[in-house]
Amino acid sequence: MRYHSAIPAVGILALVFTTAVKADDADQARAIVDKAIKAMGGQEKLAKFKTQTWQMKGTYYGMGGDGLPFTANYAVSLPDKFRFEVHGFMIVVLNGDQGWRQMNGETQEFTKEEMASEKDNMHGNWVTTLIPLKDKSYTLMLLGESKVDDKPAVGVKVSREGHPDVKLYFDKENSLLVKSETKVKSAEQGGQEVNQETLYGNYQQVEGAWMAGKLTLLRDGKKFVEGENSDWKPADKLDDKTFSKP
Repeated sequence: MRYHSAIPAVGILALVFTTAVKADDADQARAIVDKAIKAMGGQEKLAKFKTQTWQMKGTYYGMGGDGLPFTANYAVSLPDKFRFEVHGFMIVVLNGDQGWRQMNGETQEFTKEEMASEKDNMHGNWVTTLIPLKDKSYTLMLLGESKVDDKPAVGVKVSREGHPDVKLYFDKENSLLVKSETKVKSAEQGGQEVNQETLYGNYQQVEGAWMAGKLTLLRDGKKFVEGENSDWKPADKLDDKTFSKP
């Protein structure tokens, strides 16, 4: 009888221990994010870029081959407004529950599936700003140490109901964000889900916040986009026409 009565007690102790370990991991994960927010300029400085415009020049490899050079203008009002214009080729706009894509002068509204995909993409971008991660609706989990570009990094997994998980990796020495990883739907592959990694580098200080001057996107390990960011301009508000139907 004593042997059998001890089994529940062992189970309870194991549960308590596991819960304590998970709580400790979550605390460590939040501490890593807090340190990164401070390293990247602090919550107040980063929040200034919640609404902003900037430019990117780069190469698109999504169709294979040697890639296509492009210049694009971006505008965001996070967490749910976005405009992306590739000069002479395409305009993409997301405005809350509405979205459009314009190519060759023809504008089409997003399908239900495209809207869901774009919202997930926006959520992933919102997470990488680190601004929303103070909110307890986000669950943070410690991923431990790894290497990004052969440099030590520490990882944190970010989860929120209704969206794909986002993994964030921070340089162990300076705490800057060096990589994010999540699942996205690839339009080039008929909406197939792929693993997207984004590498961040060439950080530049803009109005007290550190912004990644270089981005490299990989999809299922293959280079998808490589670009240089510039001309960041934070704003209190952008003209409503910015996010209207193109």
